[in-house]
Order: sequence, then C-alpha cells, then structure tokens
Amino acid sequence: MKLEKIVRNLERITTEHVELEDRIRLAGLTDDNQTVCIWLTMRLLKRLITHCLSLLEKNTPELKQTPTQNEQCRKSIHNFVQQSAEQQVVEETAVKVTKNSPNHLAAEIDVKSDHAGVTIIFKGEFSSHYAIYLNNQQLRQWLGMLHIIWQKAEWSTLVWPDWMSSSPQETASLATPIH
Repeated sequence: MKLEKIVRNLERITTEHVELEDRIRLAGLTDDNQTVCIWLTMRLLKRLITHCLSLLEKNTPELKQTPTQNEQCRKSIHNFVQQSAEQQVVEETAVKVTKNSPNHLAAEIDVKSDHAGVTIIFKGEFSSHYAIYLNNQQLRQWLGMLHIIWQKAEWSTLVWPDWMSSSPQETASLATPIH
C-alpha cells in the first residue's frame, strides 16, 4: 500500500548556484514559516526549463495573434514579454537557510499548469513534497533569474532559447543570490 505524501506549499524561494555542489539550491519558505533546502541537478532542471518554456509558448496571449510562420516576430514578442516581466521584479528579502533547515535532493518534478500559471511540485525521498505556484509573469521572472544563475555556473546554455539571451537582466550583478 502506497501512502500519499503531504504537499507543503512554498510561499517564497531563493534560487542560487552552490559552486561546491555544482547544483542549484532552492531555499524555500513554507506556508508555516519554516525553511527548507531543495537541491536540483542540471539534468532535472533542463527538463523543467524545457517544459516551462513550452508552457509559456502556449500561454502567452501576444503569441496567439502572431502568424506561426514568422519565427523572428515570435522571438521578438517572447523577448519583449520576457523583458517586461523581468523589469517588474520586486526585490524581496532572501530566504535564509538555517542549520535546522532540512536538505532534500529533488528526484522528480511535477508541473501542473493552466492558462494563468504553473504549480511546480518537487518530489524525492523526503517526508513531504514541496509545491510553489507561479503565475506566468512570475514564471518568466524565475526563468530569467535561473538563466542568469545558469550562466554564472558556466553550464551549457543550449537549453535556453535565443530570446532569453538579449534580456537586460543579464547585465545585473551576479554576486548575490537571486530570489
């Protein structure tokens, strides 16, 4: 008999690359004000990024009005919507990890989507699953931050589309964690 795991909601996350681990760490703040560390491998993130980019393709209203054969126009629209989302990022206090914060390696990620956004559910060999809801703008903002972190980590950028590369956020300081 398989027991269902409890899904705990994350209210906020701070995303950073930890060089010693060569992994991405999400420091998450749960809805009951606890912190948790979720470690993500490049392999798992590549799958998540590809899936999220595909969802944005489907859920960007501006693209529905563009002829599918005009690829350059679609890239320009993606870039414009991406830059707009990134310019609206509101700086928040980073989620601080404590000695008591549980550390978990995510083994799989489920994504549930609708036209307004996604729920990303991190799963692994831990007692609870952790989920965060991001509307489409927040998803674009998080992907933009992840793109910057990805470059800082010096990982291959082949997973990222061209339209992410000309984002003004890339010129931002890379010295601090991004959340």
